Amino acid sequence: MPFITADGSRLETVELGQVPLASPTFQVRKKFGWHEDGTDPSTAVWVTPPRAVSRPGPGERTDLASVPAVFWSLIASYGRQTAPAVVHDSECWKIKVDHKEGTIDSNEALARRLVADRNFRLGLRELDVAPFRAWLMWTFVSFERYQKHAIPQFLGMLALAFIGFAAIVFAPVAVLTLGWPLWTAGALLLLPLVTSLIAAPRWVELVWLSYAGALLFPVAALQVAAYIPYNLLENAIWFIIDGRKHRGSPVVGPTDMKNISRSSAV
Repeated sequence: MPFITADGSRLETVELGQVPLASPTFQVRKKFGWHEDGTDPSTAVWVTPPRAVSRPGPGERTDLASVPAVFWSLIASYGRQTAPAVVHDSECWKIKVDHKEGTIDSNEALARRLVADRNFRLGLRELDVAPFRAWLMWTFVSFERYQKHAIPQFLGMLALAFIGFAAIVFAPVAVLTLGWPLWTAGALLLLPLVTSLIAAPRWVELVWLSYAGALLFPVAALQVAAYIPYNLLENAIWFIIDGRKHRGSPVVGPTDMKNISRSSAV
């Protein structure tokens, strides 16, 4: 039972408070933790409730799984992933603070994030999140690791991932449209394995982002294509009814952080 309560028993519920009222953020109301081996609670990573306030600051709130609203039909921001996401948010904030204050350097921050990201994936699997989804979510938080603590490495890995992704997407186009021989398509499909080795030992994240990204690209494109007209319609109606009265702000989605600032009007 890796997810445990403060007294070491199995976690049965995650108690959260939605604050501010009109925001997409939550506060943990009851302490809980996670530990890998399931036998020694002293090794647990704990999420401690912050000060209970109506307008919590950064580090005092969580947006659960940070999934853009447009993709919620694929991966929701809550569900089986809630507990792992809250633990991960808590750990990432601690690392960010230590890095910003100079307590740890970039290398130590990356090392600690590596552990936190791995624990996130293990926690997802412990709660029976499907393997493909769990590894996909882990891949995205792994790239965020570099974006937060090592920009040059992040840009390098992003470039390698894009090369691999583009090669996979272009492979069927090259054969079906341009008439290239099949062996060239095979070479293109294998190219991400080669480019990913450049980033060893973090090649697994690159392989996942390249192949899973290419696989999900058509689905994601359809999601965005369907969401844009709805978003335009929603904002047009907002402007006509509320915009002229200076109420709220343009709608981005349920995870729009501007909801925090406009919640005072509720």
